[in-house]
Amino acid sequence: MTGRSSARTRKVGEAADRICLRPRDARGGDVQLLYRAARRLQKAPLTSLAALRLTEVVRSGDAVLLMTGAGAPPELPAGETDGPLGVAVLARALRLGLGARPFVISEERNVGPLRAVLQVTGAGCILLPFPCGQEGAGYRLVDDLRPAAVISVEKLGPNPKGVVHDMRGRNVSASHASVRGLFDGARERGILTAAVGDRGNEVGFGLLTGPEVRSRLRTARCRCPCRGTIGCDIRADVLVVSSISNWGAYGVVACLQSIVGRRLLHTSQEEAAMLDAAVRAGARDGVTHASTLTVDGADLAVQQAVVTLLGAVK
Repeated sequence: MTGRSSARTRKVGEAADRICLRPRDARGGDVQLLYRAARRLQKAPLTSLAALRLTEVVRSGDAVLLMTGAGAPPELPAGETDGPLGVAVLARALRLGLGARPFVISEERNVGPLRAVLQVTGAGCILLPFPCGQEGAGYRLVDDLRPAAVISVEKLGPNPKGVVHDMRGRNVSASHASVRGLFDGARERGILTAAVGDRGNEVGFGLLTGPEVRSRLRTARCRCPCRGTIGCDIRADVLVVSSISNWGAYGVVACLQSIVGRRLLHTSQEEAAMLDAAVRAGARDGVTHASTLTVDGADLAVQQAVVTLLGAVK
């Protein structure tokens, strides 16, 4: 990549980061804190950094492993609307833009909404249910697929004590597949890992170890006997922080399309169709727990506005 094209990609990343950080509720300050820490550490716009790293390692025909999984029974028996849409859009972009072979994994309960969303996008990927409670499954999957990259979007992960928490501080470990083996296995094999999250309890946030961030995550105490924090300690090579995780994935796609020179981001109409498909298949809003066309409490019009803004970034 030439200096001029690299500068253009960075400019797109700056704009995409700002769009993806627009506040969705009064808790926007927490996301801003996490973003600033990630930005200081990685020294570049987060969305364009992820896109650039992916273009460096993914070649035509390479497998890429993507995952999502947040929300648990009883409130969210088929998962939430944040995550599946972002994974689907990113998977399609990697296939169309880089020629990748995307594989998407999630807990069995999330397969219905994921399949519905993937059908809308025509992502052309393989969807695999991933078992809960099998630590070694991640290592085996990395060995079997030998992916060029491992990517998570809104995938809950364990704190330093090995316990997975939701944002209310409840222990939801039994309902969530362990992906530590996936990320550890990838890192041991020199495979790129990237993560998108919005609150700190998702995979990837182990990258942030500064005192301000760790203090913030420690204040988000759990409500279970582990008496730990909700913060996930699994690291990623690249961490994208956004107000809603779907948006962060869309931001990466906006940067990818700038690099490859073709349209990869979906339209606002496709956003509506994906969200409708996810909800019809059982996904619910992760904040309100309602079966509505919303993501983390933000309505469809907000989702579509973000897509439109990202699509206009040049």
